Amino acid sequence: MFDLSSARFAFLDMETTGLSPWFGDRICEVGIVLTEGRRVKQQVHMLVNPEYPLSLGAASTSGLTNEQLVDAPPFAEVADDIIEWLKGTVVVCHNAQFDVQFLDSEFRRLGREIQIPNLVDTLLLARQNFDLPSYSLYYLAEAFQVPMTVSHRALPDAHTGRGVFFAIMDSLKQFNKPLDDYIGIYNSPVWPNEGIQLPTELGEAIYSSKRMFIRYVNGEGIETERWITPKQVMGLSDYVYLKAHCHLRKAERNFRLDRIVEVKVEVER
Repeated sequence: MFDLSSARFAFLDMETTGLSPWFGDRICEVGIVLTEGRRVKQQVHMLVNPEYPLSLGAASTSGLTNEQLVDAPPFAEVADDIIEWLKGTVVVCHNAQFDVQFLDSEFRRLGREIQIPNLVDTLLLARQNFDLPSYSLYYLAEAFQVPMTVSHRALPDAHTGRGVFFAIMDSLKQFNKPLDDYIGIYNSPVWPNEGIQLPTELGEAIYSSKRMFIRYVNGEGIETERWITPKQVMGLSDYVYLKAHCHLRKAERNFRLDRIVEVKVEVER
């Protein structure tokens, strides 16, 4: 049995070069906040040379550049440290399947496996227990009055995840459930049977069935703005695409997700 007040937690967040490790994307930043109960004992921040270029969308979201990452250590040099930091902890992520699938992919590249026997996903926790208009980390932080600084960087987001997790736990005290009831086991993803795991905000926007405004950069580097109605996310031979009705072209189009640099869901009036 885990005791919420004394359990060792590792609040984990990562930035990546794009949306899918199956199409070559890699981890480029790691943030971990280690705690005993609520008490922060250590915080870890590292840039990682992904040996793969940042997508336009990832660079726009995080503000990271390829130049910042080129002198950072590759994942192979930090893998043992990450294992050591996570060992014996309850690992807490927001949208855990997305983040941890990248860890799984990185270790597979090294011919190794990563075991995460105790995992909490704050996204699933929130979806299962609260009726909210959004379940993004930033919306939850606002809803639960958790202080935020920078967003879309690994260590600040790991701190935000810590605040959101304990706020959720406080809200669920009334049910008198042990921490163990909220802990799951991470299972390695299988491609493509389990589908494509997207970052929370993008996934919610795409699956909202509402019109979306996007800024999109095509293969020639030309940026356009347009309204689309999303239909399907699919993995083709080279990358992950969004099939949508494009209101600019008045036709169905496929958009590479790594080239979408901004997305906004239409607000109902």
